[in-house]
Amino acid sequence: MEKIIINKIRCKKCGDIIESAHRHDFKFCKCGAVAVDGGKDYLRRCGNHEEWEELSEYSD
Repeated sequence: MEKIIINKIRCKKCGDIIESAHRHDFKFCKCGAVAVDGGKDYLRRCGNHEEWEELSEYSD
């Protein structure tokens, strides 16, 4: 099972890179189009798939 090392995305609308550092660390980008949550426990994304670029990193 893969372990989450970094949980972050980049908003394609405003270019903001947002990272969730811990569980329930819910953050929106500056334009409010996308959000990230879950820290190293789970990946949660809000917004349209087309509006973010996945930047998370994993280990085995």
